[in-house]
Amino acid sequence: MVSCDAGMSPTRGQVIINNRNVSFLRWGGDLRHIVLLHGITSSARSWWRVAPVLANLGFTVTAFDMPGHGESGTLPTHEIDAIAAHITAACSTLDITPHIMLGHSWGGAVAICATPLLNPVRLILVDPLIALDVTWAQQAVPRFVEGIGQAMHQTTPWLTARNKLWHRCDIHWKAEALEQCRREAVDGLFLHSGSWNLVTELAALTTPTLCLVAGGDTTVISAADQAAMGPLIVANGGLLHKIEGTDHNMHRTGFDQTLPVLLHWIKQGQV
Repeated sequence: MVSCDAGMSPTRGQVIINNRNVSFLRWGGDLRHIVLLHGITSSARSWWRVAPVLANLGFTVTAFDMPGHGESGTLPTHEIDAIAAHITAACSTLDITPHIMLGHSWGGAVAICATPLLNPVRLILVDPLIALDVTWAQQAVPRFVEGIGQAMHQTTPWLTARNKLWHRCDIHWKAEALEQCRREAVDGLFLHSGSWNLVTELAALTTPTLCLVAGGDTTVISAADQAAMGPLIVANGGLLHKIEGTDHNMHRTGFDQTLPVLLHWIKQGQV
């Protein structure tokens, strides 16, 4: 099999926070840092194609395995602010002061809550899970737990069939992530984090924010929340930008459309 590292292999590291292992991958070695946070049932490997590009811009890129995912331990609590504090403590221990925080979906929610603690220069949200309703969450569980704990050869066929626009390495790393994922973490988000909406937290931020919204009806951000978020983001020098032809996993399905927008935003903030 051809290597799934986009020409730059990351190093694996770990740090112990409150007796819990936090695993991470790292690309590059510059003084400025970018922190990447993945979505539910994925892992740090989901950034396999994005991270090398960012490292080549002159950043140290650190992608964490979120709690209960990849090689990271689970947490006894599943509230978004608690996970944000956990990631913040890991960054502090690793002496990371992020220039940019970038989060997808669940990772985007955590990035919003971590931003006041870590004070990045810029924040990037990739179709973030800005809100969670308990009723919807309970209905979503069966879909999100499919394949968890199964061997990669079992999940690869249906992942391939359902995600025809994904790179074969996206399939590979997602299959690995499902094999590694703990059901406890998925149930924790959907069943034990309550109902919440982070528009208020977003409104309190002064960090310029790029929020990318998936095309069509695949976004997890409601029309009402998009309408509320847009003026708040623009007021702080940010941008709410919908990318048609993508879906919720836009860094996979719409890589060629999404990456140029990310790079333009990041280069604007390098001055």
